[in-house]
Amino acid sequence: MFASLPLVSFLLATVALPFAQALAVPRSPEPSEPADWGKFNLEDYDTYHCRYMALDCEYKHNTAFFNTCCTPLSAGQSLSSRPEECNPDPTGENGTCDCDDGEDEPSSNPPANIENDPTTPAPSSTPTPTTHSSTKAPTTTASSPSSSQNTGGVATFFYQNGVAGACGTVHQDSDFIAAIDQDRYGNSGNASPLCGKQVRITNTNNQKSVTVTIADDCPTCINSNSIDLSVGAFTQIATEEEGEVPIKWQFV
Repeated sequence: MFASLPLVSFLLATVALPFAQALAVPRSPEPSEPADWGKFNLEDYDTYHCRYMALDCEYKHNTAFFNTCCTPLSAGQSLSSRPEECNPDPTGENGTCDCDDGEDEPSSNPPANIENDPTTPAPSSTPTPTTHSSTKAPTTTASSPSSSQNTGGVATFFYQNGVAGACGTVHQDSDFIAAIDQDRYGNSGNASPLCGKQVRITNTNNQKSVTVTIADDCPTCINSNSIDLSVGAFTQIATEEEGEVPIKWQFV
């Protein structure tokens, strides 16, 4: 998730904590708080997740907007310290957003029994939802690993930010792991059969290679042959300044 690509290269905008200058946000935050969220001294997770979804951050990876607005605040930091565009509710003091399930509470007083006017269309019985999906529609099955060479994709990199990937494990930035395209991964709500599989990736510009373990999915990869790498893995085949390099790869 480098700043130039959805293989999800999303650098965290600087927050008040020194460590946060090198962190990044998960490509689509889980509805529930990660087990180790509290150790980073960040804002309330529900507040962050709600704002992330209200701003459609999952569709704005690798943009200046994402870097500025889609990262968590440090504990005690006010949203007013960020540009107005980062506030999903500019009229609200703290950038509140509507994260309910879209269903209205029943009225305590039953409506009056009014005879239907035949000229008036009956109202719809289905309420309009106020929430939206956090990821693109998942595929139901993962692609079967093949030892054939895959070409035409690119490699980018992302930071872990202490958040578990779709496979359910928290990794360090130095770990040689990767996020594989969503269409190959399958349903991001479950661990894919590809979790734990190893992939040999070669930078076709310089022929440098690295072997990584699949630990996450990448809903914003540009195609099914692109892979998002941890910083540690990416820097084995390219520099962070390059950000994105053409690759070929195969399962090993």
